[in-house]
Amino acid sequence: MGSNSIIISLYLLSLGLSALEIGELLSLGVLVGSFISLILSFLGDLYGRKKFVIISRLASTVSFFFLFLGIPIAYIFSLTWGAGGLLFSLLAEKSENLDKSLGLRQSLTILFSVIGSLFPIFIEYKGILLLDVLINLIALLLVLPVREKFKGSKKLKISSVKVVSKFSTEAIIGLGAGLVIPLMSLWFYLKFGVTGAEMSPVFAISELTLAFSSYGSVLLAERLGRVKTIVYTHSLAIVLLFLLPLSPDFLIASLIFVSRNVLMNMTSPVFESFLLRLIPEEERGRANGIVNFMESIPRAIGPSIGGYFFNEGNLILPFFITGFLYSFATILFFIWFKREEHL
Repeated sequence: MGSNSIIISLYLLSLGLSALEIGELLSLGVLVGSFISLILSFLGDLYGRKKFVIISRLASTVSFFFLFLGIPIAYIFSLTWGAGGLLFSLLAEKSENLDKSLGLRQSLTILFSVIGSLFPIFIEYKGILLLDVLINLIALLLVLPVREKFKGSKKLKISSVKVVSKFSTEAIIGLGAGLVIPLMSLWFYLKFGVTGAEMSPVFAISELTLAFSSYGSVLLAERLGRVKTIVYTHSLAIVLLFLLPLSPDFLIASLIFVSRNVLMNMTSPVFESFLLRLIPEEERGRANGIVNFMESIPRAIGPSIGGYFFNEGNLILPFFITGFLYSFATILFFIWFKREEHL
């Protein structure tokens, strides 16, 4: 995913798609992925999660192969949204210290993503997509030996519906993120004229710093509490987001981009642990799926809007809209969850 965050938009551009069409395709990918995720999360709670993780990885493998063949529409099935929440539930089942396990997982994931961020320097776009096929197959094989204790629950009620509804703040975050985040490599290209190879080290450094800070956020949460850690880091990230589109050159933009990415995403393991602690075990798959769905649908709309503005030559307004949406979501999150700090 480290390499894909750089090359997907540029690869689609090389296939003849416009910025608007790229945004629409990215939107459709998130939309389809979110529906698949929701369905798999419910099925995982009913029949066990492992088998549906495998199905999700298999679908992603096939879609990357067709994308490698130059079929743009195949992208919409490449996102393994369905595997994420189910894997978190599997990890929660086996973990003695969930915060640290999620922090370690996040750090390792990002460290591998750093390696991927360097691929565009010496591998062409189609070569990276072929590697995507191989890597997804390896990821699928690694899941096979995992033994799952949870065999499914035939009850589909969601007793934690009140808690889950509060995570609608993720819908606001998703809309804001969709406006600019999937299009960042395209923004760098349109704003400063840099190539994928030139921006590759920036994305790699961004991922590398995030890898260490992700585990650090777990330690920070032990001191400040989970809610305050999330709110404080997000607030700093929002300030930098407003400054990013005003950057006078590629170097300053890169520094702000790296810092903002770290501050906004370093608390992912803290957030995921917080969510899982609030949800009963038998409901974790579908609850996680619903939260992801609430976040994903608005995120699906975002790239089309961002792509429209970029296509019109407006490279600033989408960042400001995202900043205001992030601010609103962060305030709501603090108001709704400040009393749950002790969990």
